[in-house]
Amino acid sequence: MNKIAALLGLSILSFIQVPSALAASLPGSDIVDVESYLDDSTYFNGHNEITAFDFTGKWRYTAIAYESGNENTVSINAGSGWNPGDAEFRTYYDDNFGEWATIDFSTEKLFFEDNDPNNIYLDPFSSASSAFFRVFELTNESNNLAYLGANALSLTAQTIIVGFNDNGLSGGDADYDDIIVALQRVSDVPIPAALWLFAPALLGFMGLRKKTS
Repeated sequence: MNKIAALLGLSILSFIQVPSALAASLPGSDIVDVESYLDDSTYFNGHNEITAFDFTGKWRYTAIAYESGNENTVSINAGSGWNPGDAEFRTYYDDNFGEWATIDFSTEKLFFEDNDPNNIYLDPFSSASSAFFRVFELTNESNNLAYLGANALSLTAQTIIVGFNDNGLSGGDADYDDIIVALQRVSDVPIPAALWLFAPALLGFMGLRKKTS
């Protein structure tokens, strides 16, 4: 009888779904527009809008949210709107949102694409491209974006946030949240000052050792 009761208990448990701790979903249809998303104190703690910005040098970027039900992509590969598998980030596959990719704006372009139009590149951002982009800079570190699950992260102050409006103003809804991307400048690792002081002494020691030998 005990064995039967145990088996019955296991069979009942098999029908009970235990929610996953990483079951948080990306902000989706509840986003009104990119600025409302940035105003949400659940995620962010201050920002300023930028009307022009010249991206230069090395940066890292990651997608952090989207609202669009269409396929939108972000990639250094032109034409990824037609070939989503070539894109670094896409709205139909958000498992890698929160993971960083790198770009060198000196030699590469960052394309935001829908099926039509495509090949809309970010740099340089100005009023000429404002039909497709709104750009912001965080003034304070964000809260932990826990909805990204295993890729949860906090964004430092001065992180650039780009909201993409697919189809531009001609056919879009001016919400600039079809895919939202964070960018951070990648600084070259500086050589510690102590190393510059140590190097002459090391060279002198090597010269003295060679002379005495």
